[in-house]
Amino acid sequence: MASELHVDAIKHSGGTSALTIDSSGNLTASANLHSVGSVVQVARTYVASSTHISTASTSLVASGIQCSLTPKFSNSLILVDFSTPMSHSNAGDKIFGKMYLKVGSASIAAMSGAGAYHLAYTSGLQYQPTTFSGSYTATSTDTLMFEPYFENGQQAVAVYLVHSSSSYSLTVTEIAQ
Repeated sequence: MASELHVDAIKHSGGTSALTIDSSGNLTASANLHSVGSVVQVARTYVASSTHISTASTSLVASGIQCSLTPKFSNSLILVDFSTPMSHSNAGDKIFGKMYLKVGSASIAAMSGAGAYHLAYTSGLQYQPTTFSGSYTATSTDTLMFEPYFENGQQAVAVYLVHSSSSYSLTVTEIAQ
């Protein structure tokens, strides 16, 4: 025989309310209930048809593609994914790139451990996709802002992280730990 428990609220022995159930059966929790490995939140910057995002610099420059997220927990795993179906370099050119991160009001800097080809590497006349998947472990609930930086690693002529009429997306996902 099945048993039923009829309650309006579940409370801590100290009197604080943890869960309430309304007359329609909807459950409301007074705190975030996230199990380890669950998605807490997702932020995404997406453009379906971009103009050229290019540089002729031989030093890393900001792409202008930014995505921010304010972690709900100070120990969350943050997954960072960037993709564009068409980057472009000409004969004799090389696109190098790194993903940069700004935490709160601190200065923006390359993600820890980023090498020369962290985000991108193309060499010679190529039209190709550029993809990046990385991670960061939050140490606070300060806002995180991610942005791809890129350069022509060979000479001072234009290279294109995003070709005109191409799309791009930068997605940041918070995972509970």
